[in-house]
Amino acid sequence: MIRTYSAIVLKATPYAEGAAVVSFLSEHGERLSGVAKGVKKPTAKWVAAFEPMGMVKVSFFGKEHTDLKRVTRCELSFSPLTLGHLESSLVMACLADLFDRVAREGVEDDRLYRLLSACGRALKADPGNALGILAYAEHWLLHCMGLLPHPRVCGRCGNDVAPLVLLSPEQGWCCASCTPADPVEALPPGSREYLRRLRTGGAEVAPRLDPADEAQVAVTALLRARLLQELGGGLKSYDVLWRTV
Repeated sequence: MIRTYSAIVLKATPYAEGAAVVSFLSEHGERLSGVAKGVKKPTAKWVAAFEPMGMVKVSFFGKEHTDLKRVTRCELSFSPLTLGHLESSLVMACLADLFDRVAREGVEDDRLYRLLSACGRALKADPGNALGILAYAEHWLLHCMGLLPHPRVCGRCGNDVAPLVLLSPEQGWCCASCTPADPVEALPPGSREYLRRLRTGGAEVAPRLDPADEAQVAVTALLRARLLQELGGGLKSYDVLWRTV
């Protein structure tokens, strides 16, 4: 049986005899994987289609319950790659790694596809904001995983205006009016506003990384640490990003 999907390429892992096992995020938000043969040959018709974050039409051949099907066709329809922009390329690798870990085979969540495709198009339109788009994706991935409470009101007292000072695993975002916190460890002023910008804007208007913005730096670090912890530790793509940028 041959099945064809609109999908986003996540990762290609070398396999036996010049083949690769390629994972994809389908338009329904399901992780798909298959063996593509001959990808190391310079004349292979689909080599360019397996770059991370490329949007493709991919066909698989195999029995319904076969663990690993064969990729028979893969046509690139959109690539967020901007030649010569290293930071954007490194962020694409991070995004592909993240979604490869989060998406599950046999489990559909179309929010994942919508989020990743929006980030890819935003990177193409504005590669200079790659780090801001990465922070945006991390925030919404936590939301899709059910791990990020809404910051509109304090989880302890319901206050919707007091500055947020911490994120509690039990009570969510907690504010200064009800939560004693060491000023050195508390979230900086402006954290609630930064979270609001992440929630209300799209990937194409993701807040730009500003190292001087203490609230943005603190919230981004907090959410990133939470996400990587949930995924079982650091990713090599992140290590490369921080060594390079």
